Amino acid sequence: MFVKIFQSIKNNKQFQNFSIYGIGQLFNLITPLLIAPYIIKLCGEEGFGKAGIGLSFAFILTVLVDFASGINGVKEISVNRNQPEIVQSIATTLFSIKLISLLIVLLISSVLIFNISFLYQEKELFFLSLIILVSQALNPTWFLQGIEKFKVISVITISGKILYIIMVLLLISKSKDYIFVNFYFGLSAIIANSFCLYWLVKRKHLVITHPNKREIISTFKRDYKLTFSQLLLSLQQYSPILLVGYFGNSLLAGQYKIIEQIIMIFRTYLQVFFNFIYPRVCYLLAQNTQNGIRKWLLFNGANFTIVLISTLLIFIFSPEILSYFNVSDQNNLSFYLKLASFIPLLFAINIPLQQLVLAFNLQKQYVNITIWISVFLVASIATTFSLWQLTGIFILLMITEAIVVILYLYTLRNNLFKKSIL
Repeated sequence: MFVKIFQSIKNNKQFQNFSIYGIGQLFNLITPLLIAPYIIKLCGEEGFGKAGIGLSFAFILTVLVDFASGINGVKEISVNRNQPEIVQSIATTLFSIKLISLLIVLLISSVLIFNISFLYQEKELFFLSLIILVSQALNPTWFLQGIEKFKVISVITISGKILYIIMVLLLISKSKDYIFVNFYFGLSAIIANSFCLYWLVKRKHLVITHPNKREIISTFKRDYKLTFSQLLLSLQQYSPILLVGYFGNSLLAGQYKIIEQIIMIFRTYLQVFFNFIYPRVCYLLAQNTQNGIRKWLLFNGANFTIVLISTLLIFIFSPEILSYFNVSDQNNLSFYLKLASFIPLLFAINIPLQQLVLAFNLQKQYVNITIWISVFLVASIATTFSLWQLTGIFILLMITEAIVVILYLYTLRNNLFKKSIL
């Protein structure tokens, strides 16, 4: 009996795709953990914090370059995957928008770096970090997700991360080299993404046609609000370390980055899972809402259990975990890690609910929630940091995530709480 069940799971295409995809994304999870102790050892917690600030600055801006391709782009390609001409038209339009956005964002970010003293003090770091925007413009992952080429995603992810690790280990050798950490991150991604695009074009999975100006304008009008909401969501996720660096110092930013590095493993994992099953969830909900909800519950219920067990282990073994990072103040950081270990449980509820909000085309409500929550978090950190410092930030992150869960549930009340569905 159990052999038959195992064989059934093993032969399931969805399971096979997730296994292949998961292997690649595992590198996304472990790469920061592998190189963090090395960077901290050479550059110190302060240099590690500065690199983290530069990375967050670039990650916030990548949302503008993506221009909702990871959500609407994936969805449109997935729904139309059996119609090659439509798929190619969507791909050409979105790649064109990404390149246009890249040029605009590079110009704006350059102006910001030269005119904001906090950024200008580390101008070399921030300018070198902008290469990440170029890598994101070339990133074909959203297209590959839509056509379900998960093996290719794993290949470019693994190759890019291995190249990044090699660059860091060979080229980072002194304390001042923290300015190059993000540059190597972006450069390795550009190399991997470029090879992938070449392969897609050569195999005719991707046929770049002449961009249709009308389609570009139409897509821009459709997606600019969602892109703005994603920008605010990115601010919510990445702005804390910027605020720590601005209102505090680079050492505190480094300490925050260490805790964030551990906790954000769960957000990354859940976001990866989101990206994997989002096209499938959209498809299932379009075919049969009741069946789609049941599959969604099955997928994400298992995830919550995994996160619950993992966070419990982090809470118990926080001193042992932190000893791996060569930290200077293990007692305080252990307290911060135990406090922050509750945040992933809220991620495990929040992110799946976000998936449903978007799949049910409740984008207006999603945008409004994101705007208010982002403003609340940034304003709260800015006004309370001098009093509570890192303790206050982790408490505010928990409060923010809890509020988002409540608002998502309220938004989905008519979709979820029907007798015929739940």
